Amino acid sequence: MTNEATILLASSSPRRRLLLERAGFRVVVRAPPIDDSPLRIRPDRARTDCASVAWFKAAQIWATHDHTAAPTARARWIVAADTVCIVGSRTMGKPQSASDARSMLLEVLGRPVQAVTGVCIVDLVERRRELFSESSTLVLHEANRPRIDEHLARGDWEGRAGGFNLEELGARGWTYDLDGDADCVVGLPMRALATRLKATIEGCAGD
Repeated sequence: MTNEATILLASSSPRRRLLLERAGFRVVVRAPPIDDSPLRIRPDRARTDCASVAWFKAAQIWATHDHTAAPTARARWIVAADTVCIVGSRTMGKPQSASDARSMLLEVLGRPVQAVTGVCIVDLVERRRELFSESSTLVLHEANRPRIDEHLARGDWEGRAGGFNLEELGARGWTYDLDGDADCVVGLPMRALATRLKATIEGCAGD
């Protein structure tokens, strides 16, 4: 589908932007001026915590948005998200170095990884927010171990929760098992998100 309404994406992630554009949405990047790396996600509260961090990001954009813009130029939504990977009782955010990424990848090989993405949608027309979260379970096969050095050398670990991006791994020949929405692992659960945004559009059309 193609949607005329614009999304202000509260993220500098090119992967999130691509997911939205693939779904037919018009996207303008408005990365929040905050560093969320000190924030800690609790493994047993990951869905709630990730959604809260997503709201924290969205609120930065909402607070500085020009609400006086003409209706034809007005964005419809702010979309923000936060993703973590959970292995056992440990949450994995973005690695701080290649060695940190190596440790993360070695730890997850052959083990179930729960990828949790929390999302905040701010409807700028109705002036309301919606929070939700989704999770998918991924197992990277032990046979991928010889690919780690090449992965690190390319810098494909940077800015990725758990030190990897699922689409990139697949393109590089990594093998894995997945239960759930692959886009949730990448950074936006598009099945759930697109359904919510489409419902908003259809609701407006019926007014």
